[in-house]
Amino acid sequence: MKRWALILVIFISACSNQPEKTYYQLPVVAIAPQNSAVIQHDHQLWVQRIILSDYLASSGVVYQSSDVSYVSAVNHLWAGPLEQQLQQVLVAELTMALPQRLVSAQPLVSKPETLDVRITGFHGRYDGKVILQGYWTLTRQGRVVKWPFNLELKQEEDGYDDLVRTLAKGWSRLAQAIASQLASQT
Repeated sequence: MKRWALILVIFISACSNQPEKTYYQLPVVAIAPQNSAVIQHDHQLWVQRIILSDYLASSGVVYQSSDVSYVSAVNHLWAGPLEQQLQQVLVAELTMALPQRLVSAQPLVSKPETLDVRITGFHGRYDGKVILQGYWTLTRQGRVVKWPFNLELKQEEDGYDDLVRTLAKGWSRLAQAIASQLASQT
């Protein structure tokens, strides 16, 4: 009987030492209400796809631990699919930056301009840098134009919380760069 009690205590203590899972959500920009803004429906921008490289498509936050190795965290997870979070934030940021354009995550008019973003780097790195790499393409009236991006930001504090905050800052910078490029082409 004592043996069973000892086994039960060991089992319970082993289960209680499991690290707690933490879930992360990118902060979404609140879109300010627009009183009488005129949106030209023939200028819709459809944020069609956010495509992640395979190593980023897991539920774990990714960290580059050396020049050749990457780790997808087991206990530090995205609260929802990363590509959906990135798309939501990008739509909100572009909506704020381009108030005369209808920006959405679905086509609302025939033949909208489409924006696709391919992400090849969205992770923290062993040297304290946060990496955002890839390219975005704009399809407008049958023409496709491609712009690469390569952002390196310094992570101010250790830990996954600051890593996610820094990734969000980088994503916001990229959204502003996309908005500037699109505004200059109008």
